[in-house]
Amino acid sequence: MITRILLCCLLFSSFFLSAEDGQEMSMKAKLKQLVELRQKVLDAENDKDRIQANAEFLMFMRDALNHPNSFITDFDTIPMIGDMRSGDGYFRMVNWNLPFDDQTNRYYCFVQYFDKKENINKVIELKRGYRDLEGEYRKIFSEKDWYGALYYKIIPSKASGRKKRKRAYMLLGWDGKDQYSSLKVIDVMTITKRGLKFGDDIFDYPYESKIKRFIIEYKADASVSMNYDAKRKRIVFNHLVPMQPDLEGLYEFYIPVLEFDAFEWRKRKWVFVENVELKAGTKDRIYNDPPEPQNIR
Repeated sequence: MITRILLCCLLFSSFFLSAEDGQEMSMKAKLKQLVELRQKVLDAENDKDRIQANAEFLMFMRDALNHPNSFITDFDTIPMIGDMRSGDGYFRMVNWNLPFDDQTNRYYCFVQYFDKKENINKVIELKRGYRDLEGEYRKIFSEKDWYGALYYKIIPSKASGRKKRKRAYMLLGWDGKDQYSSLKVIDVMTITKRGLKFGDDIFDYPYESKIKRFIIEYKADASVSMNYDAKRKRIVFNHLVPMQPDLEGLYEFYIPVLEFDAFEWRKRKWVFVENVELKAGTKDRIYNDPPEPQNIR
């Protein structure tokens, strides 16, 4: 009798391990497929082929992120996408751009987190990451109507402490607007039970009132830095000026100078500060452009 029980236990253990290995292999196979499909997008010779290849990649990405092991699997082997996790480990973002021949971009992003109560991975696909808007810095967006960008930094925000049911994060992103100019964006993403919200009234900016996100526009081939200084709790970025005085207001002709401005966290607001001082030797290390793996052209 004891022998039979032991045999049953061994068979059950073997079956469990085999099923687990099968799931792991399945996730590896999905990841390999995603690598091949993303490369197909990057190798496409025209917009039509690129759009078609990206549609296939998007479909397989949806499937892969709904796999039980996806949340503990890094997607950093997929070429030219961003796979970032929040510092508190609560969620991850898988984010990429689709470049067009006219040098505009469309953006795609999934937000994934593990719901402990339901014991499942939850995946939210952001929609409509491409359009030309007026006054986008004043608008609130959701996952169904998203201001598209390619994010390269997630910053936990103390604004999330206002209500325990909400989690707020600052997002630093890049937008290749067109052949003439690019954008850097500071946005706010709030996670609630109802879904995601982008934008919030937590900026104190003297030149525009009631902005919900901060956007700077500059010459497309310029290198403009924007990053987070965790030690001083501030977001630091290049000061921009027109190439010539008569080009003021034409942001496709704005370039960075060796001066920096910042948003500093003060009394539940991100307060704008001009001409912040940087310690010698920190400019290249802290305020460099986003790394190439995040697909910043």
